[in-house]
Amino acid sequence: MAFQVQMSVLDNSDGSAELIIGNTKVIASVSGPIEPKQRQELPNQASLEIIIRPAKGLSTTREKLLEDKLRALLQSIIIRYKYPRQLISIVVQFLVTDEDPKFTANELNAAINCCYFALIDADIALYSSFASVVSCITENKLIQNPTGKELSQSDSHHVVCFNIQEGKADKILLLESQGEFVQEELFNLLSESVSNAEELHTLQRKYLKEKIDQDYIWK
Repeated sequence: MAFQVQMSVLDNSDGSAELIIGNTKVIASVSGPIEPKQRQELPNQASLEIIIRPAKGLSTTREKLLEDKLRALLQSIIIRYKYPRQLISIVVQFLVTDEDPKFTANELNAAINCCYFALIDADIALYSSFASVVSCITENKLIQNPTGKELSQSDSHHVVCFNIQEGKADKILLLESQGEFVQEELFNLLSESVSNAEELHTLQRKYLKEKIDQDYIWK
């Protein structure tokens, strides 16, 4: 699976990241904490604004659904009480996608992982690290990191996001499933996804270390 990250790619945001994962390329920017509009202001915690833009065309209800899923996840992981009466705005722009528009698994997975790097780059406080993986089941066979074609041919597909504590997948933050599957298949998939997420977190730490070394190198 292709996995490449560049952080601080945008000059006019507090944090940003560009991620290539599989055949999906996405860029995320974080602005905040900033002054919110009056209707967005919450007295005891930061409000969260999520905007998702497709690789082609205009946003539709498909992107609104992705925004809702991403917001629900990030609201549970950002320490929002540290920023009362402030706004954290996150914009996700897809650059390259390979899945049919009726699917959202690879794009949701890429958006989650890209937002992780962008939030770290913006120095937003988080309860823990997190990592997302995507899998599909085809004729009782489990496929990790499926392509768009494999998704379209699968019986079911699943996006699982874990919070990471001390390098280990601790608990499930998000589970999105679509298609037909039985309980045994789901449990097996979750078991396999744990090691996959921990391997992904190892890559996350590698890129974060490179970023820190680059930012704080003595010249």
